[in-house]
Amino acid sequence: MRLIEIIMIVITGILLFSTVVCGLWIRFSGQEVEVSSLNFHMILGILTAIATVITIILLLVNRSRA
Repeated sequence: MRLIEIIMIVITGILLFSTVVCGLWIRFSGQEVEVSSLNFHMILGILTAIATVITIILLLVNRSRA
């Protein structure tokens, strides 16, 4: 694998993990959720989706070259 693919896989994994942990925290914390907290988590989710799409495209392009 090329270095960029490995980096994107790691970034995607970290973002996916963060999204899950943050989503569970919001759901089960029992605290009132602030708007700024929701904005942060929404941005984190969007970045996760973008990184996942980029990673999938990179892996598919690499696979088609082989």
